[in-house]
Amino acid sequence: MSTATSRFSLRQSIARLMGEVFTGTPSGGFEVNSFQCSALAVYENDYFKDWFGRFYSGTHKDTDFVITAFAKANGVITFSPSLGTAVDATDLFEIYPDFKPQEFNDAINLAISMVEEEALQDKVDATLEVVASTFEYTIPTGFVFIDQIFQEGGTAGRYSPSANSIDTRHWRILHGATPKLWFDDNYVGLVTGRNLRLVGQAVQAQLSLDASTCSISKAFITYQAKANLHFSRVDEQGDAHFNKMVVAQKRADEERRHISVAGRGRKVSF
Repeated sequence: MSTATSRFSLRQSIARLMGEVFTGTPSGGFEVNSFQCSALAVYENDYFKDWFGRFYSGTHKDTDFVITAFAKANGVITFSPSLGTAVDATDLFEIYPDFKPQEFNDAINLAISMVEEEALQDKVDATLEVVASTFEYTIPTGFVFIDQIFQEGGTAGRYSPSANSIDTRHWRILHGATPKLWFDDNYVGLVTGRNLRLVGQAVQAQLSLDASTCSISKAFITYQAKANLHFSRVDEQGDAHFNKMVVAQKRADEERRHISVAGRGRKVSF
């Protein structure tokens, strides 16, 4: 599995493929609806007017805005809506001309959902505590497959593969609206107060914040999200968005072949 990538990094990579994108740090003139960025002072007045922007890190992270004016002198960006407090030097920002930040974010999450059960993630949970005379337990959320179950040993937090593994013949999953784990009390000696360690797989979660990370191939997510964005603007076969969508989708399909992860163990729900 590839290294995890933050949502803002994915969004900026996609924006670069889509066209112009600038990232930067406010350098002064801190107001609730404007700031300076000296690196942008080489551009003419109103060059960035009507561009979309987002603070992706710092005090105002995860906040969108639209540029209403740009002044070449000192690189002053004026934006809307106003913030509750003034911009500051921690507020890293990104700006781009054609798509809103939410459109990028939606395209990324759609790309994730398209392959969520092809790109399974390892998952471990040790929150279930054994209750006296109880052999049915609600499965912690997030599991798609469960492969192994261990019971905590005599020392808290210790799970020995040899001594504490529960034989797969002696537990199963009860499917339903709320999947449950069932243990055969004729063969499994559950000890009250000890925890159960579940080892299995989960799908990649949807990204809700810019700091949220995705472990699916960055190349696949980038090209698939790009294809999704162009698809949202296609008017007819042969227009510019259609042609760009086809190229991006071809690249995404090539990357998709490399991300498949087989499910291990027993499926939690159907």
